[in-house]
Amino acid sequence: MSYARALVRAFGKARSERDELLKGTGIQQQVLDQPGAHMPVSALVVLAANITRRYGELWPLSAAPVWSTSLQGALDVATRTAPTIADALNTGARFGSTRAPFIRNRLRRTARSIQIEIAPAVAMDDALWRAVALAVSLNVHASYSQLLEDSIELATLEFPWPPPADVERLAPHYSCRVKFNAAAFVFDVPKDLCARPSPFADPELHGRAIEALEAIEKPRSDTAALARIVESLITARLPQRLGEEEAAHLVGTSRRTLVRRLAESGTAFRSLLDCVLRERARTMLATGTQSRDEMAAALGYTDATSFSRACRRWFGNDSEPRFVDEI
Repeated sequence: MSYARALVRAFGKARSERDELLKGTGIQQQVLDQPGAHMPVSALVVLAANITRRYGELWPLSAAPVWSTSLQGALDVATRTAPTIADALNTGARFGSTRAPFIRNRLRRTARSIQIEIAPAVAMDDALWRAVALAVSLNVHASYSQLLEDSIELATLEFPWPPPADVERLAPHYSCRVKFNAAAFVFDVPKDLCARPSPFADPELHGRAIEALEAIEKPRSDTAALARIVESLITARLPQRLGEEEAAHLVGTSRRTLVRRLAESGTAFRSLLDCVLRERARTMLATGTQSRDEMAAALGYTDATSFSRACRRWFGNDSEPRFVDEI
């Protein structure tokens, strides 16, 4: 919720703008303002998609304070106080999803470097993922530039897509190297830098921060994995609709337990289904090769009218989808 609150403040100056940004998230402004409120990951993804459609893929550059280390809590403390740069990278890779559950991280070691490889943990179309990856990269840069100091210029952020049209806008935000058309989205740090002690190393504080992160991660890990499994089952079953009862049977639990465990991860079966259908619809609309009837059938709708109604709910009346059979 802290990310959502900061983003709505950055991009929603007027009440009408805030309402537009929150459309489809299921989150009301009054809930957003409540301290300690929680937001499903799927709702945060919808918010990011709304911002991307309105402001383009480079919108994270206009919200730099959101990606500062101040929003990272125990993760920031654990990363900065790690004994070495290598330990800091391991901490970031291991616990990064506690603050950003919409991504998953993997630590990779090559002959010359240590890398954090970052991938989406939930369904996102290409434009949204590029925007989210840019936001994540700004946070990674903010965290590790403190530790590497002047040597940050030897590290590299690699993106697996061509440079954006306004690539020059990125330069003021990064003091490390930036590479496009790479094999994966990674933060790469040369091994000779990884052996350095952290300038903020503090074993006692580091240990306490790790304990706090483990306390968060332990109940969340199983439930977050369950949400991803259910989402995959929903996707694999299309155009047939997977029901909640059948999903519970497939993962080996009761419907009641499934509902409870999904709620613990901040989501619900209906939200996961809606997210899968929305992102599949967005991809098909962007491709523009299928008629309304064909898309409706591919997503399990009984008729094209129901599909059109869902599109208006997802994408708004101002962005009424155009179909092949209407062009």
